[in-house]
Amino acid sequence: MDRTEHVVKNLKFAAVSELVLAVLKFVSRRVFVLLLGKEYLGVSGLFTDILSMLSLAELGFSVSITYSLYRPVAQEDIPLIKSLMRLYRRVYRGVFVIVLAAGLSLTPFLDFFVKEMPENIPNISLIYVLNVVNASVSYLFAYKSTLLFVYQKKYIDSLIRTATALISTAAQIAVLLLTGNYVFYLFIAIVASLTQNIMISVKADRLYPYLREQDISPMPAEILQDIRRNVGAMILHRIGAVAVFSTDNILISKFVGIVTTGLYSNYIMIRGFLNVVVNALFNAITPALGNLNATETVQSRQAAFRRLNFFSAWLFGWMSICLLWLYDPFISIWLGGNYLLPRPVVLIIVVNFYVNSMRVPVANTKSVMGLFWDERYKSILEPPLNLVVSVLLAQRWGIFGILAGTLISTMALPFWVEPLGLYRHGLKQPVREYFLRYLEHVLLTAAAGWLTGLACSAAGQGFPGFLIRLLLCILIPNMVYLAVYCRTAEFCFMKETAGRIVKKLL
Repeated sequence: MDRTEHVVKNLKFAAVSELVLAVLKFVSRRVFVLLLGKEYLGVSGLFTDILSMLSLAELGFSVSITYSLYRPVAQEDIPLIKSLMRLYRRVYRGVFVIVLAAGLSLTPFLDFFVKEMPENIPNISLIYVLNVVNASVSYLFAYKSTLLFVYQKKYIDSLIRTATALISTAAQIAVLLLTGNYVFYLFIAIVASLTQNIMISVKADRLYPYLREQDISPMPAEILQDIRRNVGAMILHRIGAVAVFSTDNILISKFVGIVTTGLYSNYIMIRGFLNVVVNALFNAITPALGNLNATETVQSRQAAFRRLNFFSAWLFGWMSICLLWLYDPFISIWLGGNYLLPRPVVLIIVVNFYVNSMRVPVANTKSVMGLFWDERYKSILEPPLNLVVSVLLAQRWGIFGILAGTLISTMALPFWVEPLGLYRHGLKQPVREYFLRYLEHVLLTAAAGWLTGLACSAAGQGFPGFLIRLLLCILIPNMVYLAVYCRTAEFCFMKETAGRIVKKLL
């Protein structure tokens, strides 16, 4: 099976899986809001961000191991794969213990993270502890899903996740309808996490029986040294990413209030659905990109990145326009008009989504090339910059200031440092081309968004108005992109590839 066929198979299963999971999440959130209210929603969002910070214990080890697995998998070097997986297993068992212990140790200090702790939520410490347990058990057995990913069999993981989510979400909704008890809801989530990881582990063992073999060679010294070096760099990357992207809810809860945290979490859930779709798409592409990097020339890598970046600019520009004009109408229909945030806040949420999404092709290409080391200091400077700016602006502009601080810190460092490292050390080209194309994509997206907004302003309210807006958001931006890009080499390649993929899908 060639790279395209692997991508197609992963895409088919990922598309169905993520669609099903999205429907489940939105239905579950609707029931959650109706039965539990804004305060529980805010607490859930706050605890999610606190536990995201504890994911620092993973130290970016999975990214380093994934990069180290590409070549031995391409060369079918079973002894080395076994050695890498044993190391992976040991590290993740340690991460499980660290996340559990560190999370539980924060229990006495929950009041620090909330401006006003809601009094109508009983057993809030128990709720937090159950969230900690759920986050920690996710590291048990999960390392084997990486091997499925590198072998370009991500569809197996998608199937198992979807089946588990169907059953667990139905059970959670039933529990909320029958009892209204959030503690029971969390118990089901823990059982689902364990079940999902065990099923993935069993399937991986059946596909690759050598995982159960005990005759495992010591790790070659040069590979172990390379992993240590990459992990050392990824520690800083992980600190930077978590400190920037996993603190917004904490800061909102601290400086604005737990109810606003709940409202913001609805917007982030929708944005998170798009991120999941994007991750599923890029997870289907990345193993093929890793295989290409391990076997092809630098010229092939340059061409592959240009195409990937072009595709990303089109996709993320269109998604951002859809978010800008559909966010509020959708939430009004889904949850009600009293769950909306001010319009300037919605705008900056969308801008943050676009800017950070445009980092995805750069980050994925760098990860398959193993370029972790040279920009490590960027991640030391970014968190304090984000924290200081966000706190200062929060005191003046509230939630808008916190999100503006995230945008400012992103533009000040990773926006230019990351592509500079990729072009200098990976693609061996001047980075000027990247920024010129980026500016072109931004201007075109802004123009397409303005035209779409003019058209959407004539749409009515309610569900019929939402459907009209949705149709306009699908047609107008893509027609603008098509008119401008139809003669480019990247579009011709994308059109040809899409044709092959559609034929294989059919």
